[in-house]
Amino acid sequence: MNIISLKKGLRKIKKINVRTFLINNKLLIFLSMFLLIGIFLGAILLKYADGGVMRLINVLFLSDFKKRFSKTLLEVFITSISSTFVFVIISFFIGLSMWGFILAPIIPLIRGICIGLTESYLYSAYGLKGIIFHTLVFLPGIFISSVAVLLMAREAMKISNHFSSIIFLKDRLESARNSIKLYMIRSGCIAIIVLISSAVDVVSSFLFSKMTPFLGV
Repeated sequence: MNIISLKKGLRKIKKINVRTFLINNKLLIFLSMFLLIGIFLGAILLKYADGGVMRLINVLFLSDFKKRFSKTLLEVFITSISSTFVFVIISFFIGLSMWGFILAPIIPLIRGICIGLTESYLYSAYGLKGIIFHTLVFLPGIFISSVAVLLMAREAMKISNHFSSIIFLKDRLESARNSIKLYMIRSGCIAIIVLISSAVDVVSSFLFSKMTPFLGV
């Protein structure tokens, strides 16, 4: 009887935790939908992308594993960190405008399109090998860096909305100062996540660079 009650209690706790998570992270889930839509669109748009677009994607993300494995680890790190910081920095400055609440969701959407293009390119160019390469080398870093982009977009939406709500307050300068201070601290934490994602990207590239004979490079 006690075991049955315990199982029911654990089930109830799990339901409450999931519900609490969804309620507390509505904005993050909303932005994640834009990211997923972007990935889907990117996968579709590949057939309409010309050579120039794909060359740009290769430069930004080193999506061609032949080029990636020919680069030094430092070059891979710089490319990885740059490709994510572009989205983070744009989100940061968007948040400082009153229109940030509207514009911020565009950032994860574009990020998703880039990911979708990269995934589709690898599959169309290398088939199963491309999927394996993406899963082992790209996915760990992409997941962490995408979390950073989503968090930055969320913070941008929150502070932009805050600026709009305090515009008529008497102590708006003090409130804005405190908000910007907190915004800077959180942005710094997100920057650390970006660094971690780039480090993971480098480690993945290093560990699986030995797969080049299998991949036919």
